[in-house]
Amino acid sequence: MIGLYAIVLGAPNGGVGARGESLHTVACGELSALVGDPPAPLSVDALRAHEAAVRRIAEACDACLPARFGATSPSEEALQRELIARTAELIEALQLVRGREQMTLRVHRATGTGRESGAEIMSRSPSAGSGTRYLEARRRARKLPELDPLRVALEALTRAERVERHSEPGLLASVYHLIDKGTAPQYARIVESLKLEGLRMVVSGPWPAWSFAPEVAA
Repeated sequence: MIGLYAIVLGAPNGGVGARGESLHTVACGELSALVGDPPAPLSVDALRAHEAAVRRIAEACDACLPARFGATSPSEEALQRELIARTAELIEALQLVRGREQMTLRVHRATGTGRESGAEIMSRSPSAGSGTRYLEARRRARKLPELDPLRVALEALTRAERVERHSEPGLLASVYHLIDKGTAPQYARIVESLKLEGLRMVVSGPWPAWSFAPEVAA
């Protein structure tokens, strides 16, 4: 059993895994997998160690698709077969993240506004419409149109966006933006300077491109 850390272009030398082990490369044509020991039992410390190992990899290579904590494969040969079968998908994802990193926005409804966002209303309202109009409203709700002014402000910096809706009270969504490496300070300044009515945003990053990586291995 081996543990998977990342799929990369331009595999770095001398990588160290979460358990202090030396990482080695499984070559699959244009791309490579960085693997090490099987993961430790789930714990806060184990998660942090895995994230730190992936961050080191991402900083040392041209493009990095992080593997989630606990991703394993029975053998290098089994992993190689899976990666070869998915080469086109993985190369496309690697090209997207090449030279880039992720910023994360937690979007909260501002306390005391007494208002629901359009996304909240649509997410709980099955009778909001019918046919094409309803499906379009649902699509817009998932994308949080309330953030459109921010999208305009960030247009020169963002290369891709993913939105994950949440059901916790007050927390509307997590928004993941892919940006060029080195532009995180400018991104953060724009987010922090822009006030959107009824919303509060918390920005973090830069991170490896966790939300833009297809899952690989079990």
